[in-house]
Amino acid sequence: MDWISIGSGAMAAALIFALMHNNDEDYEEEIDEEGITINDPSGRYVTLSCQTCRKLKKHKEIQSNLYQCVKCKRHTDLRAS
Repeated sequence: MDWISIGSGAMAAALIFALMHNNDEDYEEEIDEEGITINDPSGRYVTLSCQTCRKLKKHKEIQSNLYQCVKCKRHTDLRAS
């Protein structure tokens, strides 16, 4: 057996293990005084213009049409008033 075969087999096994390994972290849901969940692992991400960062940043959807900036944690409310 060649050393290249052994090395490529080990790398393939490590890659398969990394892809199959579940990276669930212990997320703690933090609820502020308005009842908005802040650290929820679920939710979709969109790119919006953040007024605090003054750049296009990734925002996580907390509730329907309520987004939170990933960097500065500022809320952007797009719900109809």
